[in-house]
Amino acid sequence: MTEQLEQRVGAALADKTLLVVEDTSSSRLLVAGLLRGLGAAKVVAAIDGQDALTKLNPVPDVVLCDWVMPKMDGLELLTRLKADHPGVKFIMMTVKTEAEAVIQARQHGVDGYVAKPFTRDSLLAALAKVLGVAVA
Repeated sequence: MTEQLEQRVGAALADKTLLVVEDTSSSRLLVAGLLRGLGAAKVVAAIDGQDALTKLNPVPDVVLCDWVMPKMDGLELLTRLKADHPGVKFIMMTVKTEAEAVIQARQHGVDGYVAKPFTRDSLLAALAKVLGVAVA
């Protein structure tokens, strides 16, 4: 991806609150650090879906969430968030790449999907899509 895309995504994040939900601390720190580096106004981190539900003040503009987590998985969090806050953009970050999983996530209202292990470019592309930023 180009530096221009990073700048456009960064500009789109400048007034946004993002919630990173990931049970693996290294991945959580990596994603949160990338978002901060891009210029996100506020980045909040949660260790699982239950923890995320306690961190919805303010309601985030974008959620980046692992699917497989203890206590409450990403699909249940997606379902609950979309029911109460349909405008929240939700990106699922997961090793579940089979067609059935993607279809299931889409049926529950996911806005973006990033396969693990992901690259900086694939995460940028997913952010650009949910934020309505032109990739080209």
